[in-house]
Amino acid sequence: MPNFALKTDGSSARDVEKKLRKYLPGLDVRLWPFSPTQAIIRAPLVRALEVEYPNIGAGPLLKVLGVADIRAVSDEETLALPSGRDTDLLPALPKAAVALTKTAGLDWHLDLVRAPAAWQLLGGPDNIAWGDIKVGHIDTGYTRHPALGFPDASWIDVANARTIMPPPGASEASMFPVEIGQGIDNLDGVSGGHGTRMASTISGYAPGAPGGAFYGVAPKVPLLPLRITDIVWINHAQRQFGEALRYAVEEVGVQVVNVSLGVFAAVVLDAMKDAINEAYDAGVIVVCAAGNHVNSVVAPARLTRTVAVGGITRDRTPWAGSSYGPEVDFSAPAADLRRASTERGDRFGYGGGGDGTSYATAITTGAAALWLVHRRAEITTAYPEPWQRVAAFAQLARETAKPPTVWNPGAFGTGVLDIEALLTRPLPAAADLRKDEPA
Repeated sequence: MPNFALKTDGSSARDVEKKLRKYLPGLDVRLWPFSPTQAIIRAPLVRALEVEYPNIGAGPLLKVLGVADIRAVSDEETLALPSGRDTDLLPALPKAAVALTKTAGLDWHLDLVRAPAAWQLLGGPDNIAWGDIKVGHIDTGYTRHPALGFPDASWIDVANARTIMPPPGASEASMFPVEIGQGIDNLDGVSGGHGTRMASTISGYAPGAPGGAFYGVAPKVPLLPLRITDIVWINHAQRQFGEALRYAVEEVGVQVVNVSLGVFAAVVLDAMKDAINEAYDAGVIVVCAAGNHVNSVVAPARLTRTVAVGGITRDRTPWAGSSYGPEVDFSAPAADLRRASTERGDRFGYGGGGDGTSYATAITTGAAALWLVHRRAEITTAYPEPWQRVAAFAQLARETAKPPTVWNPGAFGTGVLDIEALLTRPLPAAADLRKDEPA
């Protein structure tokens, strides 16, 4: 079912969204405006109107809500229209959508996935002994943000960090900024700073941060940043992805890799598939984002041998921007998150508005690191084949994820990630694990 572009009768898109919320209580009904009176509405919301109001129909009801016209749009338009919007013409997000909710002094998403309870199993967020656990992070690179321990005592593996960017053509070289190298994000491109935001969600640690203590899910876990892109869609960088993943696994020896990136509506190259297959065989957990705004799950999340993560809101409802489908293993917070951010001129901050399955993926990557360090000795003893630790993590995470009262396991996985339950659930026997077919 396609998404739709709507045009209002002169009302603002935000007013239509407010009215829609009344008719679909319990759902995340966000629209994605690309002008003051035009927006993308996701297919599941139109379908929900059809199901809930069969005697009226979605079209007539939307007219009552202030929609003058609606048309089906392709995935390409779904992505292109909001990204090309004029932000000066659009109203600011309502405060309720960006409020920074905290529980017991911690950001809401940590409490929802039970990260604080998991930390206590390891001595608390200040005292986790990571040993040889290291996370690979394939993204836009990193900046020297205080949430990552800079400038004094960072856990970022700057010595092994790499920039593996697709080279521009000879005629295009002058159009692109010079790369700094060593995995550093130059903050150019559509997704500048994305790598820092995800790194902070994985491994951040800043107890004295403005606005209150800031923690990633796996505080201070050693992290290897690999810059392969300046945009989260990596159709053009699949070979660089494969090179980065092989480097992280074979030369640096990471145990988990975060992939908050996606290949949209394109052929998945063998370079990507082969690297994922090799990582799986080496026992490396590759955690991938289901995708944003397009309906089908993107690669590499849709490939076998990866862990695919969908997105939810603070109300434990599916996030309106999340891709969905049977490939999703489970879901995690993906809307209105507080995260570390960097602007040009080394301006570092913390703010709300973090949206995307990228965040759900980073949260899950942190959970995988916590599981590996907590059950380290047992995992080594229980699983003679390296791939078995990947299969065990995926199985346990699915089994311990908590489904909300209203849930669609065929679209958003088995439920919502519960890290404490993941860490305390007995390991499955090696004989009971199934090896995934190659990607």
